[in-house]
Amino acid sequence: MPANDPHFLKTRRFLPLFLTQFLGAFNDNLFRQAVIILITFRFAQEVSVAAPILTNLAVGLFILPFFLFSALAGQLADKFEKTQQIVWIKVWEIGLMIVGALAFYLESLPLMIIVLAGLGLQSTFFGPIKYGILPDLMQRDELLSANALVEAATFIAILLGTVIGGLLVLSEGGLSSVSIFMIALAVLGAFTGRMVPKTGQAAPDLVVQKNIFASTSALLKSSWSSDITRRAIIGISWIWLLGTIFIAQIPDIVKNRLGGDEQIVTLFMACFSLGIGAGSLLCSKVLKGVITARLAAPGLVALAVATTLLFLLVPAQQDLMTDPIGITAFLSSPTNLVITGLLVIIAMGAGMVIVPLYAVLQDRTDRSERSRTMAATNIVNSGYMAVGSLLAAALIGFGLTSPQVLLITGLGNLVFIPVVGRLQKSL
Repeated sequence: MPANDPHFLKTRRFLPLFLTQFLGAFNDNLFRQAVIILITFRFAQEVSVAAPILTNLAVGLFILPFFLFSALAGQLADKFEKTQQIVWIKVWEIGLMIVGALAFYLESLPLMIIVLAGLGLQSTFFGPIKYGILPDLMQRDELLSANALVEAATFIAILLGTVIGGLLVLSEGGLSSVSIFMIALAVLGAFTGRMVPKTGQAAPDLVVQKNIFASTSALLKSSWSSDITRRAIIGISWIWLLGTIFIAQIPDIVKNRLGGDEQIVTLFMACFSLGIGAGSLLCSKVLKGVITARLAAPGLVALAVATTLLFLLVPAQQDLMTDPIGITAFLSSPTNLVITGLLVIIAMGAGMVIVPLYAVLQDRTDRSERSRTMAATNIVNSGYMAVGSLLAAALIGFGLTSPQVLLITGLGNLVFIPVVGRLQKSL
């Protein structure tokens, strides 16, 4: 059977983990989007605080645990049996969702923020396990396909959670519907988590360093000492930064440049998420299970070219149309069809770059250190995303437009070509 054929999809060594991470990503984004919508349309006016301030605070509190606790999470994932940890993490999620339902019932914004931070912490501890256990469950020639399926499913789950959370929360009885939905997803995730095969302890003699700052410093220093690990982490983190900036600019470009309504924003978000998923699966087909970084440099070039074309096609001035246009009118324009297609191509390019780099990182890291290396990746990812978002906001504050920010980000891909080029030579 071909190495790139995901024949393992329905097996117990892959399907339970696949479903568990899909349900977790779905639930995180379902709750987070519901909270963001409530902040935007209800709580911001009640507390007399600008909605962007509250929403950025909410998102920031979700990301903060990745900075603070990833090193501890990586140590625990390496030291103890991973499947048992998955079960406890999913039970933790059930508790958070019950508290989240209570927060919705009481309409308590502080309690919602606490639950959101708890979900971020929970995701912090699950991430190193998910990526660390995958090479233990897969054959080496299956690892690339497995990563592609996981990445594709993750972005589809993010899309579904975001869309469904936004649609349900403001509907009649929406808070009750969201509460029931998210508790059910957490319970189902705990059930599938119990079915993940046990793989044993990777580093049973590891002494856990409880000082989160010292352990974070030591973890980053250790991961940075290897040329392969360092370059793979940098490439992965750059793609996460690029995706974060692109997604943040989509609402402004749709509303103020293309004259579209909320449906077009949803369409673009869907195209971006599905594009990353398609690119992830495509790279698996192209590479036929071979763990290599040879697609990374061409992928970065394609990203730079497609982003430049997107910049040239998006109107430089604000659209002066009185009423926003819907999907039918928007897609009747050939230019808009090309813009949508370019967005899909950019997302596919990102997927084709990031999946092989994850596989390289897993394959070239010793089993006893794998989860800690993935934890280090999460720390750097979070740092890149935070700094990138701040830089994008600063550029817009200095008078640049959203399309110009995308152009700068797109051309930034060229800076990282030597990094992934040297990575490929090191393999």
